Amino acid sequence: MNNVFTAVYILNIIFIIIIIFFEKRKNTSTIIWILILSLTNIFGFILYLFFGLSLRKRRFTRKYYKRFSFDKKKFKEDTVSDTSSHPHNNLIQLFNVKNHAYLRTKNDIKIYTHGEDCFKDLIAAISSAEKYIHMEYFIFENDGIGNVIMDLLINKVKNGVEVKLIYDGMGCIHVFNSFFQRLQDAGGEVLNFFPPLFSRFGLRANYRTHRKIVLVDGKYGFLGGMNIGDEYLGKNKKFGYWRDTHLRIKGSGVLGLEKSFLINLDFMREQKSFFKRRKKKLNHSIDDYLHFEKSSGHSDLQIVSSGPDYEEPFIKNGIFKMITGAKKNIYIQTPYFIPDETILNALEIAVMGGIEVNIMIPSKPDHFFVYWATLSYIGDLVKLGARCYTYDNGFLHSKVVIVDDEICTVGSANMDIRSFLLNFEINVFVYDPEIALQLKAAFLEDIKSSTLITSKKYKKRSFIIRFKESISKLLSPIM
Repeated sequence: MNNVFTAVYILNIIFIIIIIFFEKRKNTSTIIWILILSLTNIFGFILYLFFGLSLRKRRFTRKYYKRFSFDKKKFKEDTVSDTSSHPHNNLIQLFNVKNHAYLRTKNDIKIYTHGEDCFKDLIAAISSAEKYIHMEYFIFENDGIGNVIMDLLINKVKNGVEVKLIYDGMGCIHVFNSFFQRLQDAGGEVLNFFPPLFSRFGLRANYRTHRKIVLVDGKYGFLGGMNIGDEYLGKNKKFGYWRDTHLRIKGSGVLGLEKSFLINLDFMREQKSFFKRRKKKLNHSIDDYLHFEKSSGHSDLQIVSSGPDYEEPFIKNGIFKMITGAKKNIYIQTPYFIPDETILNALEIAVMGGIEVNIMIPSKPDHFFVYWATLSYIGDLVKLGARCYTYDNGFLHSKVVIVDDEICTVGSANMDIRSFLLNFEINVFVYDPEIALQLKAAFLEDIKSSTLITSKKYKKRSFIIRFKESISKLLSPIM
């Protein structure tokens, strides 16, 4: 046993050397990991092995960037090449240069703030499919709505429609493989995104696809905060009503979603071939997916992906740019608020500079450490004068940022370090005051069911709550 502890101790020292000299981490994250590895033995070793090791990110970046050749040449239909006169050109160019998130025009956007309408339209879109259905989800539950959609997908496959599904191995860890095998057996293609315990010995457990994407025949694209499960219909007794934000896009914006899906699909096939020594090809050429149905909409947008497949945290950088460019007001809804220093400082400066900053979080936790850390960061902004609310009418899962009633972003990314740096995320940045005002109206309606966190109330926190917040905030850089 002593030999085991000695070996683990030596490995921990090696990990510390890797963290200091080879990994480009933030100082706070570096210090936390060094403390964990120094003060613990086997526990710290296992924790770092599964959730700290990030050397593979460079491999992700190299492999993914090689595949952008088809993106540059074939995904530019109905995009704006010269945006120099656009009022938000700097933000647009931030995504244009390296993310290849081209500005796409004439899109029709429908907003969903609860699951019932969203799933109704999602089922209708899937039912209308004649060529293909592409889906990527963090969570796909084996429950009521999950089985309705799974049965529909199986029926579509049997009727000659191509169905491809990527689901996250961690998000669906409690769902038996037999649930997804039904679709595979029917003729669909199903890929488990990094099974947490077995994919390359678990060394990629830290990288999750947190996206929620559905594409149907180039006609419809869905993205936002809603996974597939009954709880998103408000049927979870613990959380009750589920307040979320999801979008349906019609128009050229679906090409941006398709790009992200195809890249992840290709990458996961490569991981699968590591064991099976073969790589399944697309049923059609990539060109077959590069089409969209024209819409009568007028929204300009960019579909922005972020994660280990990119050198920069583009969604975080975009939100930072929105915050620093604000002139009047900022509205943020997020279930988890654990910003890094750049986002937190940007918000603090905005508040001190007279910008109206409004932030809404849930009033009940689904992850306790994350919740207490969230309250601690919220408290920092409340002290400066930000208006922060806890949503009391169920659970708030919406991920929205609105600035100056002009621009907004909606997607899968939370306002936390994990979404900004580790998860595979996807957001849409919309340059349309009409959409921004609709989302703002929903926020203002939510205030009626929320409680304002005043500075006076925050100062009255008990010692126990202060202690929980302090510990959680200390660990937040590695959550």
